[in-house]
Amino acid sequence: MAGNRSRIGWLVTLALLASASLVAQNPGLAKDPGPFLAPGQFGDAPAPPGVAGPTPRLPNGRPDLGGKGAWYPGFAGNIAEPQWKGVHSADKHVDVPFLPWAVQVFNQRVETLSKDDPEARCLPVGVPRYMFDPYAFQVIQMPEQVVFLFEGDNYPWRIIRINSTHPKDLSPTWMGDAVGHYEGDTLVVDVIGFNDKAWLDQAGHPQTEKLHLTERYTRTDSLTLKYEVTIDDPGAYSKPWTTSNTVRWRPGIELMEYVCHENEKSSVHMIGTVPK
Repeated sequence: MAGNRSRIGWLVTLALLASASLVAQNPGLAKDPGPFLAPGQFGDAPAPPGVAGPTPRLPNGRPDLGGKGAWYPGFAGNIAEPQWKGVHSADKHVDVPFLPWAVQVFNQRVETLSKDDPEARCLPVGVPRYMFDPYAFQVIQMPEQVVFLFEGDNYPWRIIRINSTHPKDLSPTWMGDAVGHYEGDTLVVDVIGFNDKAWLDQAGHPQTEKLHLTERYTRTDSLTLKYEVTIDDPGAYSKPWTTSNTVRWRPGIELMEYVCHENEKSSVHMIGTVPK
């Protein structure tokens, strides 16, 4: 079972690449041939059985974002749409305020079936995509930092410094520089220092080095993590926009080893056209 779970990500990727994608906020694209995946497959799977209990807490009273198990985002290939390719995606539709060049890039990625997606070449997917991709992750909370451990997506960890500040001189990176603090029961994370290589999601929303994210993590009960992110990137969008995802807890799951480059055979098939 665990081995099959670790393959879900690239299976979904290959399946989605077999059909063209379309989002509601971008009229004028070629007609979408329809979802390749049936509802309920992979990322749209129901929550595990059991009744949600109260939010577990640490000895200091803060919500425990971890525990014996792992979080599973499901599959949300388009962070601006509630349904994409027949599966649950983001929590709601967002009218993305593209700048002209950004919508052109987005449309090009849609029309070529995401053939240049960095993930297909074993490169990191960046933030916030980790919180929408179909890989389990765990959270470890410490007084001075919060560590995210990812099963897949080509980058196994992420560190958020608590009650800290960003360095004055930052070199652009895939993950950016993250500092956080708690507002009541919510972990609020401020992230800057990104490169322009990652995609915000599999659909192809672009980003620039001006990207600034504000993330909010709230464990609302024992089985649910609400994730909200505000995307402020004046290089690609005319104003900030916010999206969210509901992440489910999977009790007892342990993260598996995931090595993307090991025996990788998928990228050569990323041709950007639908076979006839």
